[in-house]
Amino acid sequence: MSEENVAFVRILFEGGADLDKQALLDILPEAVAQAFTDDAVWEEDPSRADQQVWRGHDGICASWQRWLDQWDEYSFEVSEVEDHGDRVFVVSHEQARGQSSGANVSATNHMVLTFRDGKISHYQEFYDEQQARAALAAPT
Repeated sequence: MSEENVAFVRILFEGGADLDKQALLDILPEAVAQAFTDDAVWEEDPSRADQQVWRGHDGICASWQRWLDQWDEYSFEVSEVEDHGDRVFVVSHEQARGQSSGANVSATNHMVLTFRDGKISHYQEFYDEQQARAALAAPT
């Protein structure tokens, strides 16, 4: 099953990588419903001042909406996808331009995605790779 999880993640991220901000928002409800369990948990990086934990499809969509609302332009690229059984480790790079400030920003994100029944049941985001690797090694 783990190879299927990796393939699923690659397809999911590749499908969104070439989309602009509005196109991402347009496909979000359908993509979330297809990719995540109904009771999925979405945890933003714990070091963020505005960090939140979101639950279910509506929560995940609200998190994305909140995140994308602050950017005039937004894009991402996945550089690594690793198989860890029922978990997949992902490294991505984001680029964006602030809607209010016009400032260009970039960040590297490390994600731990836990799968159940062929869908993502838990998404954990980290800006620090060591924290992500520690979460990856923690029992489910």
